[in-house]
Amino acid sequence: MLEFLTISHIADLRAGEVSGGQKKLLELGRTMMGDAKIVFLDEVGAGVNRTLLYTIADAIKRLNEERGYTFVVIEHDMEFIGRLCDPVICMAEGKKLAEGSLAEIKANEQVIEAYLGTGLKNKDKLEKT
Repeated sequence: MLEFLTISHIADLRAGEVSGGQKKLLELGRTMMGDAKIVFLDEVGAGVNRTLLYTIADAIKRLNEERGYTFVVIEHDMEFIGRLCDPVICMAEGKKLAEGSLAEIKANEQVIEAYLGTGLKNKDKLEKT
């Protein structure tokens, strides 16, 4: 499991001695030890440096493609979502707001209104994420 997640170098460390991103990879490892088929991840990218975030994204993709896990990811980091999800489903207030490619979601007026308010200035912010 540690080799699959590319963290075998931390095998002799306690969980409290590793970085936040490495802890998130350990959490994925715990998922692998169970019999889960659907895994819910909430803000997996929060506080994780970009390099490790890409490692996490790769692990999620491999778990999906090679081991058949299905992931539901709640995340605000659109670059991270773009690496993982197609289609992307955007929700607001517990309801599905839009579904499509990441580009379609970023251009969707309802999404822009719900998350950034109206105006070209705010739309530019979404396109840069």
